Amino acid sequence: MSPLTAIVTGANQGIGLEIARKLAQHANTRIVMAARSEEKGRTAQAQVQADAAAGSEVLLHQLDITDSGSIARFAEWAEQELHTVDVLVNNAGFAFKGNAFGAEEAQQTIGVNFRGTANVTEALLPLIPDGGRIINVGSSAGKLSIVKDITLRERFERAARREELEKLCDNFVDAIRLGKHSQEGWPSSMYGISKLALNQYGRVLAQQLQPRGIMVATVCPGYCSTSMSSFGGSQSAEAGADTPAWLAVEVPAAEAMSKSGRFFRDRKEEPF
Repeated sequence: MSPLTAIVTGANQGIGLEIARKLAQHANTRIVMAARSEEKGRTAQAQVQADAAAGSEVLLHQLDITDSGSIARFAEWAEQELHTVDVLVNNAGFAFKGNAFGAEEAQQTIGVNFRGTANVTEALLPLIPDGGRIINVGSSAGKLSIVKDITLRERFERAARREELEKLCDNFVDAIRLGKHSQEGWPSSMYGISKLALNQYGRVLAQQLQPRGIMVATVCPGYCSTSMSSFGGSQSAEAGADTPAWLAVEVPAAEAMSKSGRFFRDRKEEPF
C-alpha cells in the first residue's frame, strides 16, 4: 500500500511543526516539511522523525512561498520524487509586529498569506489526485465581519475567481497609499485583509475543485503561543495544530466533501 503523502508549509516551527508531528504519528505516511530555512528545518525534521510512527518517513525541502523560483523548484522536486501529493497543508504565514502599517507592509503581508499560498497551491495542484485534500490555515481575524462597508464586504463574499480577490487586495493597498482606506470602508488590519483574501480563496477553490472530489477546508488554529504572536497566545501550538491535522487525515473520506468550502475552528464549523 502506497504511503499517504502530505506537504506542510512553514513546518520548521510553531503550528506547522506541530501539524507535521501529528501527521507523522499516523502509520504509513510520508511527510514533507517545507521550510524557508533549511538549517531550522533540519532541526525540526529530526524532532518530527523522532516522534513518528514506525515506517513513516519525514522529508525536508526548502520552500519560500514568496519566491516564484523557489516554488517552481519545489514543485519540480515534488513531481520527480513524490509523484503525488494526497494532502497539502498551507500553514506558512506572516504578520508584522507592533504598529507597522503602510502600503508596502500591506503588500508584503498579502504577498505571503494570500498570494504565496495561492501560488504554491496552484503549482502543486497537478500532483493532487482526485479525492485529495487542501487545508488552508486561515484566521478568524479574516472573517467577513471585519469589513464594515456592505458593498465592499459583498465583493469579497461574491468573488468567484482568484482574480477578483487579487483586485480587492490591490484596492486595499492603493487606498492605504492614498491615505483613504478608512474613508473607503477598509479596516486598519493588513493581516486581517490578507487572511480574508485567503479564507475566501479557499471557498473559491473548493467550488472549482468540487468535480474532482478534492476537499478544500479553511481552519483557524486560534490564538497560539508562537513566534508570530511573540509567544503571547492563549493556547499552545500543539492545540492549534489539532483541527488542521484532523481535517488533513482523520476526517473519513465519506465525509470529506461535506466539509469542503467551509471554515473550521476547534473541529467545529463556523461562518466565514
